[in-house]
This record gives sequence, structure tokens and C-alpha cells, in this order.
Amino acid sequence: MTWIFFTIFAAFMQSIRTAGQKKLTADLSSVTVSWARYGFGLPVALVYLATLSLYFDFELVTLPIRFWLFVVLASVAQLAATVLLVMVLSLRNFAVATTYAKTEPLLAAVFAFAVFHRSIGGFDWLAIALGCIGIAFVSVRRSHLSVRSLLANKAAVYGLAAGVCFAITSVLLREASLLSPSDPMITAAFVLSVSIVIQGLLCTVLVHREDPSNWRRLKKHMGIGWFIGVTGALGSIGWFTAFALQEAALVKTLGQIEFLFTVLITTLFFKERIHRYEWIGMTLVVLSILVLLQT
Repeated sequence: MTWIFFTIFAAFMQSIRTAGQKKLTADLSSVTVSWARYGFGLPVALVYLATLSLYFDFELVTLPIRFWLFVVLASVAQLAATVLLVMVLSLRNFAVATTYAKTEPLLAAVFAFAVFHRSIGGFDWLAIALGCIGIAFVSVRRSHLSVRSLLANKAAVYGLAAGVCFAITSVLLREASLLSPSDPMITAAFVLSVSIVIQGLLCTVLVHREDPSNWRRLKKHMGIGWFIGVTGALGSIGWFTAFALQEAALVKTLGQIEFLFTVLITTLFFKERIHRYEWIGMTLVVLSILVLLQT
């Protein structure tokens, strides 16, 4: 049950990080905000890896080519998802924006089954469905859109694309971890460090190509930048470790608890009103988590 602790910790850190990203989207581009997550998060990941290396051995030379392929593809997919999610945050209010990408557990389950033939139980599918329905219900109702018009909404398109990329990321990280003979803890830390290096380098190129003056603007927001980087890295530590211990779809289903944290943050810090439809959505999310934990 260690994966449960790491998942809840990751969801909490992610909700805080996303709140920080929302504050930066008003002044910085999507790729610059994304760079803050990876550039400022790298020191945290490296310190974590160095600390675990004192207690665990890591067999680097025994890793197959597929391990590196999965890590690289997951890194690119996660970067794409992060940029898309930041773009969504700039289009709609905080609570609605973060719900669009929450089809990830269902997408991860389908992707894992279709590509890697990973199957889960019937009650696990029920938990995933309840969580996704709860999140989707809130999105449709609070944004005052019908299901048909929601599909043509720009924020929905970006959010759904982010969900696809996040699902691919989750499953590939899980598969990469299974290929390592080392302890899941140190494996997750190593994969995280490699991923952040790849993402940081790619983001650096994108930021510079977009507008070199982005660096000067980012320098004015160093405090919130470090906040995003540290909370993002801590959240990734939780996610990556949970993926090494449990199927990605189940981790992300429990991770829907982030929605509860998100609503709390919107109420306390952004003063957004909670509608009755959100209470229904939260109830469904909680129910999905209870079903998952009973399986």
C-alpha cells in the first residue's frame, strides 16, 4: 500500500504546483512557465536521487534499450502535456481548467491494455469510470456547455490532448520501471532525474526559439518559479514512485483526489465559488476512490 501514500502526496503537490502555474500564466508564455517546473525542479530531483543512492544500489548497465526508449518518449509526452495544461489554465478559470485533462485514468487503462496487454479488474474499471464521470460532470455543468459544444471548445481540446499525453507518460513510466532490476524507489528517482534533464533541455530550446526575452521576464518571477519547480519535483517523486509500484491507471484514479485539493485551493486562494454540481462531482470522485481501495 506504499503506492497509496505516494499517490496522495503527489496529488497534493500537483494541485499546489498548478495553482502557482496559474499565477505565472498572466505574465509568461506556456513554455516559459513549463521551463520553471523542470529547470527549478532539477536540483530537487538530483538531491533526492543522490540521497537514495546512499541506501540502494542501482544497476545502470543492465538496463535494456527499451527502458531508455520508454523514458525518452515519456519525457517528451509529459512535456507536451504540461505545455497544453498551462495553455488550458490561461483559457478558463482554475477549477474548470484542471478538470479537462482528468480523463487520463481511463485513457491510461485503454492504452496499457491495447499496447502492453495490461489488464485490470472489473471494480477497477468501475472506479475509473466513476472518477471520470464526476470530473466530466463538473466540467460540463460549470462551464455551461453542452457535451456537443464542449467537444468544440478550445480549452476542452487542449485539455483532452493533455490527458492523452499524460496517459501515455504514465503507462510508459510504469513499463520502464518494470524493466529495471533495481529497487522501485531508486528506479523511480533515476527515471525522474533523466526525464527532467530531457524536459529541461527541450524546454530551454523552445523558450529561446520563442523569444529570448522570456528569460528576462522569468527572472522577475524567480520566487514563484522556484515554488513551481520544487512542488513540481516533489509531486513527480510521488507519481514516479507510485507508477513503479502499481498500474498507472489505478494510480491516476486515486490521484483524482487532486480535484478535491484543487477545489479547496480555488475557494481559499482564488475565491471561486463552489457550485452544487461540483459537490456532486466531488462525491463521485470520493466514491471512485473508495471503490478502488476496496479492490
